[in-house]
Amino acid sequence: MLSRMVALHPDRTGTVHSGETGDVRVQWYEVGPEDPAAITVVYVHGFNISAEEFCFQVGALRGRGVRQVLVDLRGHGQSGECEPTKLNVDDAADDIAVVLHARGVRGPIVVVGHSLGGPVSLSLMRRYAADFNWAGTVQISSAVEPFAMQGMPQLLAGPVGRALAWVVSHTPRFAEGMRRAVTATLAPVLALGFYFRPMDYAIIQFHARMIQQTPLATYAGFFDDLLVHSESGAGAVLAGLPGYILVGDRDHVTPVSQSAQLARLWPRASVQILPDSGHMPPLDAPGAVTAAIERVVNGICTPPKGAKRSRT
Repeated sequence: MLSRMVALHPDRTGTVHSGETGDVRVQWYEVGPEDPAAITVVYVHGFNISAEEFCFQVGALRGRGVRQVLVDLRGHGQSGECEPTKLNVDDAADDIAVVLHARGVRGPIVVVGHSLGGPVSLSLMRRYAADFNWAGTVQISSAVEPFAMQGMPQLLAGPVGRALAWVVSHTPRFAEGMRRAVTATLAPVLALGFYFRPMDYAIIQFHARMIQQTPLATYAGFFDDLLVHSESGAGAVLAGLPGYILVGDRDHVTPVSQSAQLARLWPRASVQILPDSGHMPPLDAPGAVTAAIERVVNGICTPPKGAKRSRT
């Protein structure tokens, strides 16, 4: 039964073409009503996985009248391989804006961002503040500082990252072939390293499959931008929004200190530190993530007495 639940099962799916020349293919998925005015939850997934990571949250909100839109970020999932030079946070945010325009989303939007999806979603809200009706956000294992400043990604800032970039640049076919061979064996081990509590092996396999789908060029492509990209300018758009910051107390990729930086930028947010959770709360603490999303959505449906929800 769990293996059936660990899947997205969208009502609709399709692609858009994004980028300056329209040559970047982006896969989107949708669940719920197509009503342009409906409350819409937009999910932005993490690095080296795909939109499927939110399957538990999508399933929990299915049938509740909420429109749910998910996107495989460029270079991930069914969006497929993308040139490394075209992989960065702001361009990934642009892709989501293209999808929202293409799907005619005009109602209140709750943005959910996890890991890499944190800064991508913050870039989206910051740079498209006049285009959409941002109504709240849930930031999970997110970061406003460059990823390499804290946590395990610091390793990418050294010789390991430079070696990876050289291999992908000079021997792309060999490097991709090696990645496929290695991850076929090691992906379940790599996935297991993200969890610190007993997990059903179906979830580990599901996570491993997402890792296996990610081309090596995607790692090298986002590398340079993740070393320098900052979302410290997102405070203006966050100031008027309700929402949550969730982080696992055992997250070594974007540790609690990264979420503390975000909380200082966004004092209105409620902060939840999840016990015995690592870097994958959507899968290892799905109920907490779902509850945070539901609270934000319910707040839009029933705003405080006398309050007016303004367009940011």
